[in-house]
Amino acid sequence: TAQRLEAWAHYSGDAAPAIVRTQRLTPDEIRLVAQSASEDAVHVALRRAVQAHGDLMQPLACPYTWDDLVVSPALHRTLKDFEAQVLLRWEVYEEWGFARLTHLGKGISALFGGPSGTGKTMAAQVLARSLGLELYRVDLAGVVNKYVGETEKRLRDVFDACERSGALLFFDEADALFGNRMQVKDAHDRFANIEIDYLLQRIEQFDGIAILATNRKNDLDTAFLRRLRFVVDFLNPDKRERRILWQKSLPAFTAAGERITGEIDFDLLAGEMELTGAQIKAIALGAAFLARAAGALIGMEQIELSALRELAKQGQMMRGSLSRGAVS
Repeated sequence: TAQRLEAWAHYSGDAAPAIVRTQRLTPDEIRLVAQSASEDAVHVALRRAVQAHGDLMQPLACPYTWDDLVVSPALHRTLKDFEAQVLLRWEVYEEWGFARLTHLGKGISALFGGPSGTGKTMAAQVLARSLGLELYRVDLAGVVNKYVGETEKRLRDVFDACERSGALLFFDEADALFGNRMQVKDAHDRFANIEIDYLLQRIEQFDGIAILATNRKNDLDTAFLRRLRFVVDFLNPDKRERRILWQKSLPAFTAAGERITGEIDFDLLAGEMELTGAQIKAIALGAAFLARAAGALIGMEQIELSALRELAKQGQMMRGSLSRGAVS
């Protein structure tokens, strides 16, 4: 970091932007930032390290901010701690000398575990946007290969590219890659264990930022857990959180000031249906289409019909109407 700041001072008399401290820029990239009107130029340069592996990683848009993420206060604090460690890691490692405790790898990694629809992917998007990082989701279909040794090569390319570019690496359905090692009965089992052993070694030596997400946390090899800085549990929202989710999903007005919702009993919706955030958003979206097709405001009638369809996906049903609220 000291050398990067020295290079910045050589090219510019202004205060160094955050990217000079947080990213491992080359002298040429630092010059590029100093000579450009914004940091966009260097972000384009850093992106080049990932574009060559587009079949292995897919970029994820990051439209959400901290205000959009509805989680418990304890979970929010943990996510903020993750963000702080990413921002401050080189100051702690280099200025305070704590790099001696991270001799293998200086990356920051976390496991997001919990049921589907509880906000794991959204939290990764919020963190990436807040940190000013590109977010790439690992394409399991592109990484996993039946040929011996090929999966490890592809994983190496993924880790190396994200270390170089400073991007946030997101493993969705991480249990597919980071599963438990098995008792060796044939050559297939042995090679599967080799892949897991390689991942154990590489995640420990990783110098970048990685998030693993799974809804089957117990299926992960326990050896991975001690190599991760954070293990975060995402739970289904409680009544207070569900009310906020309903209100955010069903605003009263459009951005242009047009009224789009009628009288909605948010307390009833939050209290009678124990839904995930993803289910609430799906119901709100379905209700919006029903109301638009009928030329009406979004009301409890449309929400009830949309909820019936969403619950049917899970084999659930609603007894009576929302005015009486029996859901099973």
